[in-house]
Amino acid sequence: MASTECKHYHDEEYDPCLLFETYIGADKDPSKDQMIEYPIKVLHDIFSSGSVKGETLIELSVSSSFIHILVAADYFDNIISLQPSESDYQEAQKWLNKEPGAIDHSHLTEFFCGLKDECSDCKEHEDKTRRAIKQIVRWDITKDNPLGDVVLPQADCVYSCSYLEPVSKDHEMYLKLLKQICSLVKIGGHLILISVFNISYFMLGQHKFSTLTCDEEFVRKALTSNGLIIERSGKEKNRYNSDLFDYEFLAYFVCRKDREV
Repeated sequence: MASTECKHYHDEEYDPCLLFETYIGADKDPSKDQMIEYPIKVLHDIFSSGSVKGETLIELSVSSSFIHILVAADYFDNIISLQPSESDYQEAQKWLNKEPGAIDHSHLTEFFCGLKDECSDCKEHEDKTRRAIKQIVRWDITKDNPLGDVVLPQADCVYSCSYLEPVSKDHEMYLKLLKQICSLVKIGGHLILISVFNISYFMLGQHKFSTLTCDEEFVRKALTSNGLIIERSGKEKNRYNSDLFDYEFLAYFVCRKDREV
């Protein structure tokens, strides 16, 4: 029986392999397809349009999966992956180094390669992705500076998918983390944010994890207050009823950094 008391992402040790298997793995329930395919299609559309480009991309999401970096590797030669937990960091290193037992991304690579106009060998594309990843860095929000002693150059693009809602305990924490993320973007560079509107929980095994409920108005105001200009946005309604989560919309925002705050 599932626990009735909600756990929190950073208060409880969670299993990144179970997270991947539940929401991203090849044998997942079809009701999760939207959560995987939407961000991949959005990123592919944005990058292939040429509206967001550069040399360096920093990625921060709730997962050790490189699902989104698989897309970015076609457009950025210098990719830095921020990992939000020690277990995520370890799993990410295993995939990067092709260690035994590493999470299998092949079905994700096949889906992305199928979106591209030209044919691409999936194994070759995964190796290309590995070559593009220049650093994997621990992002620890229990510290005032989540990067610790690591100093990163500001990036042409920072991409964050479904990260702020599950890790933020309140709106104040959301705003603090968003400001830290925005500080990684150079002036004139872009932040691409995938948000999950009006979600209150997600399941992982038998445990319910709480998430911060945010609506579109709050996210838009938060972005513009951090010196960002929203150039493009969109949202898609949840098409499925699932006991694993209760979000209402998936949404994306493409924002250009106009000034430091």
